[in-house]
Amino acid sequence: MEIKIVIDGAEPQKEYVVVSEEPISFVDAMDEIGQIFYRPCGGIGKCMSCAVRFVYGAPEITVNDERALEFAELRNGWRLGCKAIIAKDCKIQVPRALVGEITSPAGVFTDEQLPEDKTNIAMAVDLGTTTIATAVVDLKTGKILRQVNCTNSQTKFGADVMTRIKASIDGKSEELSSCVRADLRNIGTKIIGEDFLAHQIVFAGNTTMTHLILKYPVDGMAKYPFVPYTLDGADFVTEHKNIFFMPSISAFVGGDIVSGLYYIKKRKPAGKFLMVDLGTNAELVLFDGKTYYCSSASAGPALEGANISCGTASVKGAINHLSISDGKCKYTTIGGEKPIGLCGSGIIDVIHELRRNGLIDDGGLLVDEYADTGYPIADGVVITGEDIQQVLLAKAAIRSGIQMLIKESGVDIGEIEHLYVAGGLGATVGVWAAAGIGIFPKELLSKFESVGNTSLLGGIAFIMDRDEAALDEIKTNSKIVILATNPEFEEMFINNLRL
Repeated sequence: MEIKIVIDGAEPQKEYVVVSEEPISFVDAMDEIGQIFYRPCGGIGKCMSCAVRFVYGAPEITVNDERALEFAELRNGWRLGCKAIIAKDCKIQVPRALVGEITSPAGVFTDEQLPEDKTNIAMAVDLGTTTIATAVVDLKTGKILRQVNCTNSQTKFGADVMTRIKASIDGKSEELSSCVRADLRNIGTKIIGEDFLAHQIVFAGNTTMTHLILKYPVDGMAKYPFVPYTLDGADFVTEHKNIFFMPSISAFVGGDIVSGLYYIKKRKPAGKFLMVDLGTNAELVLFDGKTYYCSSASAGPALEGANISCGTASVKGAINHLSISDGKCKYTTIGGEKPIGLCGSGIIDVIHELRRNGLIDDGGLLVDEYADTGYPIADGVVITGEDIQQVLLAKAAIRSGIQMLIKESGVDIGEIEHLYVAGGLGATVGVWAAAGIGIFPKELLSKFESVGNTSLLGGIAFIMDRDEAALDEIKTNSKIVILATNPEFEEMFINNLRL
């Protein structure tokens, strides 16, 4: 059978063809043409946000399709991509918001000449759930010579760590490790060359990502109380390369956060600070001068564009900033391309602007004019009442986590000298919009500093100043603050569901 696939809105327009003698899943067909297909829930049919349209040859309608789509859409050939099994000739249109290379606006991309003696360079790697960021560093000067990011190919197993853990337990451990290793080999070849002679590589990743690449068992992290196989770092030599993995603090406060704290410790002024790494799991650290109070707020993927009807990852065409004035919506997109949806920073902006213009109330309910249809932002991009509620859940989790750390530490909010906001979203978020909808306390606005990818920057700092005693100090003086089982957190969470 012949399967034709077209990515809607892609330039230049191209029709891919896959030939298969046996039934094949749509996801595997996308793999065949070398395209990453975003499945936020990992293909379990939970998020219902990965619909594609069969121009002809649509598969039989499944129960999952009926749950996710309207009858008119089903008749028009729409099916959930994560569940579609192709058994006959067909042509498929795939929304561009579900395909593409995720960008990292925080990246400082350089292309310096590498030294002839490649023993004088090293690599830092931020092993993110969504994006893998790498930097080549000159060991003599500490200068970043080259930097490249790529989408973590594990995204085909799901957008968050729990879907990856499930995939590993279901027998995909080898594949999960292999696809990331392949990503790293491709990056190494791209930025260093075929010989790939970086003899020192420092990895920082969340606890799950570290476990998956090293093929550690992840069964203990599948359910409460979430016990990792190990929290220790790893230090070994393989293929003539000295490999170091940052240690973790807990199942959900990993080596990427330790690396970020190392960067702040080495490169930022001393003092009390709050660090917020925005993502699906928003990692929070409050340092009172002695103890690192750490927690992870399960914000869900809404702030990364998933589980939002108009949401998309930070790909070209994603609306990243917008404003509403006199009933008109003005926006910018990544790459200046035609809008395909809202990424995280755009989502935060639109909630703030809707509230500022009186188009939603303090509970996030749209005014009557838009209650049924949603608020139109651009052609084909509409934010609905349900989308807004998803964002309020994420916002409430993060703000309540911050409040719990402040309470646990006994630090007065006025004593906090710095608010460091990290991560790709942290680098692009409008701080006034974020504070305006209550993600950050307004008292900390003047203390705000976007610090970019602190996981990667910490790896670079460690390459230039290998201070393992400092890592031990961070781990030893860290205290985990559990949120989920604390009744005070639940009360704060409910109160923070309002704008």
